Amino acid sequence: LIVFLIIFAIFFAYYDALNNAFLTSWDTGGYVVNNLHIRAFNWDNIYWMFTTFDMGNWHPLTWVSHALDYAFFGLDPWWHHFVNILIHSFNSILLFGLVIILISFKTQHIDNQTLLAAGIAAFLFGIHPQHVESVVWIAERKDVLCLFFILLTLISYVFYVQKERLSWYLLTVLCFIFAILAKPMAVTLPVILLLMDVYPLNRTRLTVSHAVSYKRLILEKIPFFSITLFSIILTLFAQQRALFPIEELGLIYRFLNACNTLFLYIAKFIFPVALSPFYPLKAPSNLHQDYLIFIPIIAAVFITLICAYFWYKKKYYWLITWLFYLVTLSPVIGIIQVGSQAAADRYTYFPTIPFYILLGIGCAKLFYTPKIKKQIQVASAIILLLVSVLLIQLTKKQTDIWQNDIIFWGYIAAYAPDSAIPQHHLGGVYSKIGRHEKALEHYLRAISIAPGMSEWYPAILRTYLILNRFEKALNLIKAPMEYDIDIGVSLDYLYYVKGTIYQKQGLPLKAREALIKAVELNPKLEIAQKLLLKINSENEF
Repeated sequence: LIVFLIIFAIFFAYYDALNNAFLTSWDTGGYVVNNLHIRAFNWDNIYWMFTTFDMGNWHPLTWVSHALDYAFFGLDPWWHHFVNILIHSFNSILLFGLVIILISFKTQHIDNQTLLAAGIAAFLFGIHPQHVESVVWIAERKDVLCLFFILLTLISYVFYVQKERLSWYLLTVLCFIFAILAKPMAVTLPVILLLMDVYPLNRTRLTVSHAVSYKRLILEKIPFFSITLFSIILTLFAQQRALFPIEELGLIYRFLNACNTLFLYIAKFIFPVALSPFYPLKAPSNLHQDYLIFIPIIAAVFITLICAYFWYKKKYYWLITWLFYLVTLSPVIGIIQVGSQAAADRYTYFPTIPFYILLGIGCAKLFYTPKIKKQIQVASAIILLLVSVLLIQLTKKQTDIWQNDIIFWGYIAAYAPDSAIPQHHLGGVYSKIGRHEKALEHYLRAISIAPGMSEWYPAILRTYLILNRFEKALNLIKAPMEYDIDIGVSLDYLYYVKGTIYQKQGLPLKAREALIKAVELNPKLEIAQKLLLKINSENEF
């Protein structure tokens, strides 16, 4: 009954996502729509899946899953969304099972309180709006797929510790390999297994007197750490183009942003409102004037001390939860900055799992403690029901943001009006559907916010040409041609553009002069050569 209720709630919360389109402007084009390598299972494509660093990652199992989707459903987004929601449902059920296994690890007895604790944890995990990005974004198939195998790894490991059979250990390693093949976010799992050894599995002298030797615990983890090292090396190779150099974002700023992000995620977990698919990375402020940015550091130290105090009181779960959260977030916290986002909701899909477990255990204990008055228990049940309804509604609302590219980027532009990135993407979306005036409006707004982004100028130049705004185009290319200013376009191509404009304006002499310059700079520029031949054949000089 509990499993049925969890699945029903998840599909009710995410039902509208089934009618969402592919977000081709936000990675889904590269992963699915425009990816020819997933359209057939042949040796060339399989080799590509296991060797490519395309889309800045090495995750062959994710490519295989997209290829399977295409093999069965083609490019029907309904089914691609359905598979994502289905895997998320499986993850919630696996979490339900994991909590039961962990609570009953010693006693081997499963009572109603255990079932309720596991059910609440899995239910809240399944419907929480903080997970919408991981579930609704087709390009984040890697997230739900990775967690599926992470949870299987954790469950297998608990059975290995319990039964001490080689088969369970080998299954644990195999599931971990699959998790790594789905997404490198799983690289922290060996450390998590060590944390579980401490508590709740109680395999060390930190929590019990009769414990397994530390040598054995380390030897057990050697295969896991070896796989992790292999994945880290491949990931660094894959993401080297997207890495921000240290000098661009100093280590102090990265550390401050990381601490701020830690509490942003916790705040969004408690109050899941104003969620955004994109949290822009803000420019570093003056550290000597903005003292508020040090508050997250102080808070992190304070929480660590509180958890250490509870550890002293033998309430081990608080420090283990906090360390679990810190360790699992460490690859994406921003110390090694990839991309232009300060944070992303998808990064919380795995790290917040202990929060749901503690909530489930706490609520179940409240309902099953005889000393607590009946009225308080009834009131708590009503509050839990109301919170669940609210979370489902917030999830449905967040799902609507992902309907299509225009709604998606329009929401982000309204959420972050000072960010140029959503404006530029909105311009690209409008340009793709032929609304070039609207596209130009957003392109110009993006450049006004971030004039130094030279790679965005070609889109403006192209739009000017489409709209026949030749004088605007000539003014745009004048400075880079005269003063060698970079606007993301090579000088030979700028002369070609200049020649094209003059040719359309009926000025063949000027057009010929510009095109000759273009060919001199780049003799292999065929488009300039063809236009020059055309002008020469149509005119006498």
